[in-house]
Amino acid sequence: MRDTRGVRFVSGALSNEVIDFQPQGKWQGELVKIKEPAAERVSAPCPYYQDCGGCDLQHLELAAQRQHKQQVVSELFAKFAEHQIANWESPLTADAWRYRRRLRLACHWDGKRRRLKLGLRQASSKAIVEINDCLISDEALTRLLAPLRDLLAQLALVSQLGHVELIATNVVSVVLRLHHMPAAADLGRLTNFAQQHQVHFWLQSDGAAPQPLDPQQGMPSYTSWLTELSFQPGDFLQAHGQLSVALVKQALHWLDPQAQDKVLELYAGSGNFSLPMAKQGAQVTAIEGVQSMVDRLLQNAHQHGLDISAFQADLSQDWQHYDWAHTEFNKVLLDPARAGAAHAIKEVCARQPQRVIYVSCAPDTLARDAKILLAAGYRLERAQIVDMFPQTHHIECLTWFEREA
Repeated sequence: MRDTRGVRFVSGALSNEVIDFQPQGKWQGELVKIKEPAAERVSAPCPYYQDCGGCDLQHLELAAQRQHKQQVVSELFAKFAEHQIANWESPLTADAWRYRRRLRLACHWDGKRRRLKLGLRQASSKAIVEINDCLISDEALTRLLAPLRDLLAQLALVSQLGHVELIATNVVSVVLRLHHMPAAADLGRLTNFAQQHQVHFWLQSDGAAPQPLDPQQGMPSYTSWLTELSFQPGDFLQAHGQLSVALVKQALHWLDPQAQDKVLELYAGSGNFSLPMAKQGAQVTAIEGVQSMVDRLLQNAHQHGLDISAFQADLSQDWQHYDWAHTEFNKVLLDPARAGAAHAIKEVCARQPQRVIYVSCAPDTLARDAKILLAAGYRLERAQIVDMFPQTHHIECLTWFEREA
């Protein structure tokens, strides 16, 4: 948003709108009034939209959201990679509502009033917005909000609750973050609730991995392209189930793994890309920073009868002391966290694989890393927005880099 003194960032305002705003600091502004709305502005359907910090683009028409996200990536590439993206694929899209399969809830117990607040954090605040629904979350999760709030308020453990996470995959999982494990009476109430509502409880005390309330309940699983993968709450899981599958399918279409290919996968998680690549015949070496995720990946590979080499490694450090790093790989796929792959991408360039598929949830660090690839003799073959987070500013992007002959 431009005023006579330069550019300011005003949350809730759109390009080409005439507004009144209150300056905040050097670069920010608070929206006061919309005097001339943009043609792309729509009414946000969520009753909590003005307060909740969960999503921030419901006021922008869906097609314009996707166009905006592509423009953001283009501008960041121009700024940080000094490169104009020429070959954009049409965005990968799916359901824009009721898509989110993870819902993390903040909670606060008011001992004097004997009342539990359960909801989402207010925008730019630690205050909790109590919700009875969330329009971007799977209905299997939102149906639990009222009965779960009532249950938790009755438990002795309510005063020590950290947060509550709901996950919808093949089953609905409820993760309770606690300082101490529950007493017998609370365990009984949780067990009864689990049976009544057909959910699985997981209990996580400080510093430990989540443990199942019922050891017999089994591990949850999610669908990737061509396969089903077991995971444990606390593992990374893409927010949008439909687009997670579509993303893997598209990434592997670009990678084109063949039987003779030696593929290095970085930040592999529990095997979302690894197993489909191996099913297509490629020789896969998967690297992940968390040992428990490596173990899960190998378990998943074993369940499907697949031979995958998987190792734990700190990819931000020098690779020379890792045996796997001395193998020749002709293709690389990486899906790092928001911090990107500043060191790992240099190690990749030093090995000169023919093709690199980079999946990113942070276009600024993607652009930073792309500059390194481009300087090392790679060209950006294609780019594509994956609308993994509709109604929010978050951007998922898929890119294909090819080494120049």
